[in-house]
Parts: sequence; C-alpha cells; structure tokens
Amino acid sequence: MSLTADAHLFRSFSHAELEQSMADLALSDELNTSLLAYIARRKDMISLIARAYDEKHKDESGAFDIMQRKPFTRLAMICALLPGLRQRFVYANIPRQVWLDSIDDIRLRARLYFEKTGKVGLSKNDARWLRHLMGFKLFKIGSLQFQPFEMLYLDKEGIGKDFMRFTEAQKLRLPPGTPVLNTHIQHSADLRPETLRATFVQARDFFKHYLPSQDFKAFITYTWLLYPGLNKILPAESKILQFAEMWDVVSVVDDKTQALERIFGGRRRRKADYPQESSLQRLALKRMDALGYALGVIVF
Repeated sequence: MSLTADAHLFRSFSHAELEQSMADLALSDELNTSLLAYIARRKDMISLIARAYDEKHKDESGAFDIMQRKPFTRLAMICALLPGLRQRFVYANIPRQVWLDSIDDIRLRARLYFEKTGKVGLSKNDARWLRHLMGFKLFKIGSLQFQPFEMLYLDKEGIGKDFMRFTEAQKLRLPPGTPVLNTHIQHSADLRPETLRATFVQARDFFKHYLPSQDFKAFITYTWLLYPGLNKILPAESKILQFAEMWDVVSVVDDKTQALERIFGGRRRRKADYPQESSLQRLALKRMDALGYALGVIVF
C-alpha cells in the first residue's frame, strides 16, 4: 500500500491501542501514566479538539483549537491521534523503525520544551509543526526528516513578497510545483557525511517504493545551516560545513530569525543576554553577520 495523506487520522480508539502507541513514543513512565490518565478523564473533549486539529492539518496559518490550549493539553491531544497515525503506518507496510523514528519528534519537542520552560507539554509552534507528522506527511529516514512537497520559491511569485531572489535558470531547472522532498534537520541530528549519504539513498528508495505516483526530482532544504557566512566562524572540519557542501545553494538572505532560534533559543534584547554555553553560541555571538538563511537543492 502506498502513502496517501487525504484520509483523516482521527477515529475512535481503544485504551489498549492508545497504550501501545504511547509505549512506542517511549516517554518517561511518569509522564506516560499522567497523559493516559488525562486522556481517559477528558476523552470527549480531547476527541473533539483532536478531530478538528486533524481535519485542519493543511491549514498553514495554524488556525486550529489546539493552539489555544495549555501546553500539557496540546501534548495530550497529539498523543490521542497516535493510534490512528500508527494504523496508517501499519496499513502502508512502512517499516516499524521509520514509525518509531518519525514519532520520536514528539518526544524530542516535549523534552526541549521542558528544558526551555520547565513545563510539561508542547509549544504553539510545536503543535503547528506536528500537523505535518500527524497528517502523514513527515517521515524520518536515517538521520533526517523528509516531507513530500511541491517546489516553492520564497519570492514575489511564490509567496507574494521578495524574500529571496532566484535566477530564471534555477526556475527552469526545477520549476515551481515540481515534486520534491523537503528536508528537515532536527535538533542534534547526526550530520556525519557517511550517515547523510546513506540517509539520502534510503530516502530516495523509501519514497520511490511508498509514493510511486510522484516523480520526485530533488531534495530541498530551507535552513540557516547552509548560509555561506558560517564559513567565517566554523572550523573546516565542522559537520555543519560538511553538510552544507552537499547542497547546491541557490539563494541566500540576511535573515537571522531561524539561526537565532536554533542557536540561542530566540532573539534577545541585549548581546549580554544571549547564552554562551556552547562553542557555536560563542562563535555566533562574536560574528552575528555570519548568520542568515538559505535554500539548497540536491537534484536527482
């Protein structure tokens, strides 16, 4: 069975199905018990909101009720959708390891949110992002996440504003709307070159097998990791630079938003307020001009 993303995830589920899905998520025993009890006590409310979240997973604005809930409730609602998502993976005969690796993004985000805020749950941005996973549109293969996508240029033609600039030759090489695999790099992803090479091979084989109706033409990624300025602050042996070398960078922009979020957890008012715990943080703080945003492609 091939991948399809049009069916809704939400359905009625048994307690045993929820327990199995939660076991796969591998949260701490204490948190797992708390979430199961919370979902059981509020099943009707969570079912209603989770259904609405599922039905609106294509809403780019993130305008769904889950955004208005408390962090713990957001996490509970995501967990309530896991049995349906698990069934989709099983029906499509997707390897169990891909299922486990893909849903691990929930556990990762919950951990990072707790480390940042001291609260158990998910942020609004986490809930917005996870609509891709819960919509059966995001799969972790090897060390990276991949999202079936249509080529989108972040310019006047593509998004209504001149955020980036592209040559006509690039657009002819990979026209807007071309099927591509949007590549996402999780926090602390393994960026060793040998791991990445194996990952890209696995990803091509995976989507060729499970989504044969789409003729994907390239991997693409929108990320701060490819910004050329990083060459000014990172050593030659940096895995970030080695990762960047794998891509054809087709446009860059001096936008530091994502870089500041990934490196420092967000923008600060004063330079003294930025954390300096890691070598990357210390290097970036000295040369903020080295940070930016880029679009890279790897054409098949």
